[in-house]
Amino acid sequence: MTAIRGQNAGSRSVPVPSTRATTAGSVLVDEHTGLQQVRIVRHPVFGGQLYLDGDLQISESDSAYGIAMVSPLLGLGRLERVAILGGGDGGVLCELLRTLEPLGHLPRELTMVEIDARVIELCRIHLPAVCGDAFSHPGANVVIGDAFAWIAQARGLDAVIYDLTMDPVREDQPRDAFVAEIVALVARALRPGGVFSMQCCGHGRADPDDRAERRRLLPLIRQTVDAHFVDRCEQDVLVPSYRDLWTFLSARKPG
Repeated sequence: MTAIRGQNAGSRSVPVPSTRATTAGSVLVDEHTGLQQVRIVRHPVFGGQLYLDGDLQISESDSAYGIAMVSPLLGLGRLERVAILGGGDGGVLCELLRTLEPLGHLPRELTMVEIDARVIELCRIHLPAVCGDAFSHPGANVVIGDAFAWIAQARGLDAVIYDLTMDPVREDQPRDAFVAEIVALVARALRPGGVFSMQCCGHGRADPDDRAERRRLLPLIRQTVDAHFVDRCEQDVLVPSYRDLWTFLSARKPG
């Protein structure tokens, strides 16, 4: 996440009005961290849920999300240096460790960059079914900082998982410029043959506004990714608490 803007500071936005925090079960946490409003609730169906600035991020029911983000990396012959941008709930980090450790294939450098240390702390306490012990795993390097600034300096990575927003983080930046900037930074940070994995958007099966947003956003992401990468692949995965199909995209840097 990035602290450039306080509201929705890099969080992924899941526009599912029926699962807003106001309709969920018991409230475990409701506080402002100085960067964003964090709300963790216990839903009777989906279990623990994390909301940032009112937007649902992840629920304990949603292991499919982490699996979709991690699976594109499994075909890489060399997976020594991996970065996760965002992902403060720890779900993607936990899934990557859970998948690779039994194979004896943990990356030599596995870095997760998250702007809000308090989100990590609260998820560790209240959402252990999402993050497990990932934050304290000896193979994980958790960096508290601006993921966009971090990736701008990174080079030679084998894989990057982008678990952040598709909305511009600067008020005056158009979305197409923001997406182009992020994809270009990731492409520069990867080695030739490296893999980029990201979440994109929902299908909006029950919401015409969400469907319209998908029609605007997904072609933009595809066009931008195709300018830097090859072998683009998309997965449409049902994420239970989103109550929608969610599109995940991966691609490979040429070389």
